[in-house]
Amino acid sequence: MESALSFLKEHRQEHLDWAIDFCKIPSVSTLAERKGDVAAAAKWLKDLCVKIGLKAEIHETGGHPVVYAEHITNRALPTYLVYGHYDVQPTGDLSLWESGPFEPVVKDEWLLARGSADDKGQLLVHLRAVAAYLGTDQPLPINLKFLIEGEEEISSPNLLPFLKKHRDLLKCNHVLISDTGMFADGWPTITYGTRGILYKEIRLNGPKFDLHSGSFGGTVANPANELTEIIAALHDDDGWVTIPGFYSKVDEVSSGERAQLAALPFDKQQYLEDTGSPDLAGEAGYTTNERRWIRPTLDVNGIYGGFMAEGANTIIPARAGAKISMRLVPHQSADELSEAFDQTIRSLCPHTLRLEIINHGRADAYSVPIDSPPIQAARRALREAFDQDTALIREGGSLPILSTFKKLLGVDSLLIGFASPTCNAHGPNEKVRIPDLDNGAAAIVRLLKYLGETR
Repeated sequence: MESALSFLKEHRQEHLDWAIDFCKIPSVSTLAERKGDVAAAAKWLKDLCVKIGLKAEIHETGGHPVVYAEHITNRALPTYLVYGHYDVQPTGDLSLWESGPFEPVVKDEWLLARGSADDKGQLLVHLRAVAAYLGTDQPLPINLKFLIEGEEEISSPNLLPFLKKHRDLLKCNHVLISDTGMFADGWPTITYGTRGILYKEIRLNGPKFDLHSGSFGGTVANPANELTEIIAALHDDDGWVTIPGFYSKVDEVSSGERAQLAALPFDKQQYLEDTGSPDLAGEAGYTTNERRWIRPTLDVNGIYGGFMAEGANTIIPARAGAKISMRLVPHQSADELSEAFDQTIRSLCPHTLRLEIINHGRADAYSVPIDSPPIQAARRALREAFDQDTALIREGGSLPILSTFKKLLGVDSLLIGFASPTCNAHGPNEKVRIPDLDNGAAAIVRLLKYLGETR
């Protein structure tokens, strides 16, 4: 292990160059015109895997390709599967970027580029660790497989068929993922739970076209007016969601876990400064971190309908709608709450309007015990690499792939994130802190050894 760690230090600049070259490829999976670039990123990744000593191949799918790689040291050793993705989000408003999104820039301790944090930089941490072992003529302490897809940013439409088709190829004891964040810069972090998601859209249709509000106001239902009534009815004054049964299966967190979360520092003013919000809000009786990690929520993600252009146009809109997402916690069933949501909206919608409810996806929450052997091995590796105890957190977002791995492969996942809480993933000036990647690679070198000792 020590020679592998020395290898990392000696090849630090080369490995940074890998990240720079990788981030130059505009592998935006959602844009048809970038299909060739996505394929180029897959080839670049496959070539790197081969260069460092992995057996690697590209698998075509109904969309963007999957890169599979492996190093089987000894069939008697445990096998771990590293999951990641090489596709990235669109750039958004280019005027908000300090430099070109696909023109990586090193500024102070940061690498600025689209994909630097999500997920190219974090993915390369694992390949750096592999290179450190194989580059010093050592076998890996475990059997290692890589599953790297090109559609994560578009909800992985072709991953499930791939997993079903290649279940035997992907057989493993556990999954390793670095596509999450750190509690703070330089603070090693393990995420042991994520919230689920239920995403809906409601559409209210009234007259067959927009009507003059002076001539027809007060005689037909206004979809925009009724939409506001429906949305307002989905929460009570204490911030609780009013959908019947919404909390009936909520996994109440133990006092011990709440104390563990409360021990993590929280700076209210810094939080408000970071978010730009005037003050905190949310469900009564819970802290801010509890609200965003362990409690279920319902949020309106967008509202549309009526006249919104410059000037005035006095109309009754023909239609109005809203997109609404719910974040779910363990034991809540996305399928059950989907039906409960629909019934609630139907009961709130007046007969004077026509209602449509569209489903945009769902996934259950996921969590693992913090005393599991892989988590304990990771805590040891991270503490040694970062010289700091590991933060154990839940994640407010959703990773549907976790429950998919559990259902199809029968294994749990270990989430070790190296992205800064201010990395701006999906936004302008995405960045990753280079020392965190360096320490992350050293942590993975250690982790591979300690996992090899775990039975």
